[in-house]
Amino acid sequence: MVKTKVKEKRKKKGEKTSLPEYYQKFKTYGIPLIVLILAYVGFKIRNVTSNYKTFLDPDTFFHYEMYRIAINEWIPKYFAYADPPTGIKASGYLGLYTIQAVFYKIVSLFGYNTLGAFKLWPPFVGAMTIIAAYLLGRKLHSNWAGLWTAAFMMFSYANFSKTYSGNNRGEGPFMMFFLFAVFLLMVYLDEKSWNWKKVTSGALFLLMSVLYMAAWTGSTFGIGILLLFAGVTSVVFFIFGKMDALKGFVRDFFPLYGVSLLVGLGLSYTRFIGIKWFLIFAIEAFVALSVLVAIMLYGERAGLNYSDKKHRLGTVTVIAVLGILAVYGYFGRDLMKFLGSATQSNPLYQTVAELAKTDWNTIKTYYSVKTKDALIFVLSAVGFIIVAARFVRKLLKNDLTGHKEIFLVTYYIGSLYLLLLAVRFVFQASGAILLLAGVAIGEIFLFVEEMKESMTTKALYAVLLMLLFLPLPVIGAQYMNSIATNTAKSQGSVPSEWVNSLTWLKENSNPLDSATSWWDYGYWIESSLLSHRRSATDGGHAYDRRYIVADFFSHYGNESEQDFEAWELNYLIVWQQDIYKFNAISYLGGAITYGEYRSNPMFQVIPMQYIQYVNESGKTVVYINTGKYSYQPAFTIDLTKGRVIQGRGDIPYVLYVFQGYGLLAYQKIAFSNFVRLAFQIPFSFEPWDAQMLFANFKPVYNSGGVSTYEFRPFAVYRIDKFENGTWKAFYSTLGGGKLPLGEQKLRLWISAFGRDVKDATLIFEAYNGSVLVKREILAEGISMNHLNETPIEVNVTIPNATKYRFVLVQNGPVGVIDGPVYVDGKDVNPSYVLGEGKSGELKLTAAFREERTVDLYLRASIVYYVAPNGKDIYQEKFYLEPHQDIVTYVPVKGGISVNAGDNEITAQASMPDGVFEGYIQKLYQKYGEDRVVVVRKRVEPIFITKKEYVVWEG
Repeated sequence: MVKTKVKEKRKKKGEKTSLPEYYQKFKTYGIPLIVLILAYVGFKIRNVTSNYKTFLDPDTFFHYEMYRIAINEWIPKYFAYADPPTGIKASGYLGLYTIQAVFYKIVSLFGYNTLGAFKLWPPFVGAMTIIAAYLLGRKLHSNWAGLWTAAFMMFSYANFSKTYSGNNRGEGPFMMFFLFAVFLLMVYLDEKSWNWKKVTSGALFLLMSVLYMAAWTGSTFGIGILLLFAGVTSVVFFIFGKMDALKGFVRDFFPLYGVSLLVGLGLSYTRFIGIKWFLIFAIEAFVALSVLVAIMLYGERAGLNYSDKKHRLGTVTVIAVLGILAVYGYFGRDLMKFLGSATQSNPLYQTVAELAKTDWNTIKTYYSVKTKDALIFVLSAVGFIIVAARFVRKLLKNDLTGHKEIFLVTYYIGSLYLLLLAVRFVFQASGAILLLAGVAIGEIFLFVEEMKESMTTKALYAVLLMLLFLPLPVIGAQYMNSIATNTAKSQGSVPSEWVNSLTWLKENSNPLDSATSWWDYGYWIESSLLSHRRSATDGGHAYDRRYIVADFFSHYGNESEQDFEAWELNYLIVWQQDIYKFNAISYLGGAITYGEYRSNPMFQVIPMQYIQYVNESGKTVVYINTGKYSYQPAFTIDLTKGRVIQGRGDIPYVLYVFQGYGLLAYQKIAFSNFVRLAFQIPFSFEPWDAQMLFANFKPVYNSGGVSTYEFRPFAVYRIDKFENGTWKAFYSTLGGGKLPLGEQKLRLWISAFGRDVKDATLIFEAYNGSVLVKREILAEGISMNHLNETPIEVNVTIPNATKYRFVLVQNGPVGVIDGPVYVDGKDVNPSYVLGEGKSGELKLTAAFREERTVDLYLRASIVYYVAPNGKDIYQEKFYLEPHQDIVTYVPVKGGISVNAGDNEITAQASMPDGVFEGYIQKLYQKYGEDRVVVVRKRVEPIFITKKEYVVWEG
């Protein structure tokens, strides 16, 4: 007998390993190895775009600056280059920058520099997300589901869109940490007894929870999903009488999740986590859920009837309705505010493309294997049905692991809701959609494995299925790699003409200078990789100023004038390509209605062959003839021949004819400041209008379609001399002219842009080279309304010199805030340092160009818009009129001596009560309360001194 057994063992040792054994080893070792390969391929695809010298995503320029601060400070406190002259208090998902700084400290050991580590981070996140997706798919369903989820994640355009090199937003890290957190949570819940595995997974879940909360302000989604998961699981187990499962789930999940919320709340006070308000909401909602669960578990002791499903459902329904009403009543405003910021809930958000509603074409674009087949999204729907069916089957079998299916269902439904809410959530929805798509294919493999066939046959079927589905990741990876390659070969987010312009600005302006353009380009202006100058508005700050810039761009003359000097603006940058964004600009600026914004393009480029000059009865008229239609614009301004031709106005457009092409401009914005500055058109719709515009905005640099202008709040646009009893103009902005020598009686026409001349002094200066040879006060006590300028008459003797200047001296703002602002030792918002009726010790750092004596004020200002046709932003006739008003200056401290560079200043400050309320009431009386919308209030520390404005030089 013994010999026989030995022979059998030897025989078995001599046999080759059977196919089923290979199959099991493949599942155990082969699939994880394939996932690592998928992660590597995903990394390589996402890293293709790292070859661009800056970043493809505009917002990433700002993230890079904050990351640089975090390397030294860990948690950024202040950023000087946004929202000048005060800068901003760092807020939001500051933990993201700390995490990336830690990543830099690690990879710098392998030779990566600051920029290299920053570019490496998103592809690394993408690769780790692929691994996390596999682990979670395997834990929630099967090895196969994990494998195919990882495969889809590898080539998914939805996932690629936020994890390619050059996109360092917080969405990608949030998903990575969240998927790992859920995986660890499931490991923790699966362990029924306390052991090292349960303790370790629980501790790591807490760590990952902190990290996903810190990585993105939208991490409220992750907290909400887990809260929903807890609620649905508890209710389902209770209704179906699974009391043991309910007790086990509550015992394990509730303390761990509660601790994660409390830890997150504690860290929010360090600003590492930026969702304090939602954590408070989540904790209170969690407490309410805990009360509901306590009633479920112990309600029978109080006499509640839990004898059948009907009674249990009734109990839950009554409590849930009361709970929902209480939550909505108490938290509704904050919740609606959060949802409003994610949708097109105001005119500004209406113009942001990523806040638009998601349509089917968008879904097809992001959730396809190739082109627009929507295959991944369809598979996810199939996976959802499978998971729902599997859960029902588990309930019928009294299987106590149904919480996994509940999580998949809640995660998918929550993600689908988010996806349909706005385009910006396409990426966040990808976690659940790809997971359920993986489950759909994984279920097919499980079906094969559960067949009543031999193991060899089932293994063969599995191999055939692998070969059948293999083309999906192969084709998807090839397609995604081609997209990444083409993206990397493009000009990137910063065109060469912008690079040239910002390089010029960096090399030819003062480090304390500020510039502005349309808000999309603010982060470029602020970037240390480009101009490194302050920007009046950008992609995430000073939203109120977007209305003001839009008003300036979309109007002309007095209607366009805004007090840019209040921002201490020095340069304006205008890009011709903004014709494609001008519907949004015109709408926000109040030049067109909402209906026109949706239906009427502001500009259309017309090929020259469509433009026809026709002589009709001795009069030249212009037709735009496309072959199918022929029509006359309201005006044709031929810049190649310098003539204006009036037309019938078959269409409400003005045609500009340039060398080689024509440009149709919607009549309401055809003579706007944008048109004239972007295309250098000296056309005046009103007398001297263009001369005034180009005096206040002096051309200093041009590259391609990008024009840079120096902003001068006060500028001479015309000079007359009194000769033979009459005034004769001898100088204009566009025509030029020289000062005549000797004794002269001159009349200076000053364009005061958006700001009055108040008690000013006019000075004449003459220079030989850099040597001042004459300085004379020509007039004092000058005052002038900026909407009704009048000329200033002066007598002056002009010597023979190489350069002359007229200088206007009056009180004006100087200096910028260059560090955190503190009130009574607490850092505050620099653009709203004190509330009405508040006081305290103000401590700040201010930077100046030169030694001065200044006075410190608190400037209260307000941005609002008037809606003449009502506040309903979705009615066709809705339009707005933006306003920026300075309400008052509150003196803080006078006679402060400052040096060039940074100065530490401390003063006792107080803000009177009712400053804004009284002003707003006056606005209501003037326009009607149902017509005024307040966008933002500011209380800014401002330094005022006698400031010299060079109004003319030549």
